[in-house]
Amino acid sequence: MLKHEKLVNPENTLKPENMVKHEKMVKHSYPVNRITRWPMPFAAAILFIAATLGGCAGMSLPGKGMTERLELNGYSFMPPPEPEWFIADRTPDRIALARLGWVEGQTFLAEGSLLNLDELRNPSQLARYVKEMHDRDLPRPRFRIQEHDVTDLRIAGAQCALSHIVAEDRDPETGSNVVTAMLVETVGTVCIHPGDARTGVSLSYSHRSFPEDRDRGFEAYATPLLQTQQFDDLHKPRND
Repeated sequence: MLKHEKLVNPENTLKPENMVKHEKMVKHSYPVNRITRWPMPFAAAILFIAATLGGCAGMSLPGKGMTERLELNGYSFMPPPEPEWFIADRTPDRIALARLGWVEGQTFLAEGSLLNLDELRNPSQLARYVKEMHDRDLPRPRFRIQEHDVTDLRIAGAQCALSHIVAEDRDPETGSNVVTAMLVETVGTVCIHPGDARTGVSLSYSHRSFPEDRDRGFEAYATPLLQTQQFDDLHKPRND
């Protein structure tokens, strides 16, 4: 039986002086015309949750919600509708949104990013490629995959791979003194950009929770986000 302690923040808000800390969690600087190869969405999401949000769960940032499309180079999507979402990290090639849960350990992450697909030799094998990259990027033995499905999909005319992954985090950072394991569930897509076959676009929605708090309807929450994706012209085509 898994043991844990849940710590509830009675005020359910962060103090103003702490908001800056969360809004500036991780900062990177990359040239706009050079697409960095981020890990595949699932690996990036769980690492981001563990490294930056793990000890902050149990609190939520006050907010009015985001109503405008979030844009990357040649790509955009709508943020989730809940008002508690905030931008936790942003670079020219990546946007990460976070929402902290109402109990200790619970966190949500929505992430859009551009990927380097130079290693993808055959576009028709995108789903297989994505699954192999998930397996390669996942830090072991800390994380153990329980469910892993990747299927072909088309979004706005682009060739995509839809993935659903559930993994056990055996060493979560939560701020609690007694934690043995947590679950990270991610639904996401990786698409080949219509304007450049070497450029990938990913969008993922992730939820971390204690095993007994897993929401079986999680996929229904992620689907509306994935359906908001739009592809535009790349501002600066890759020349590397």
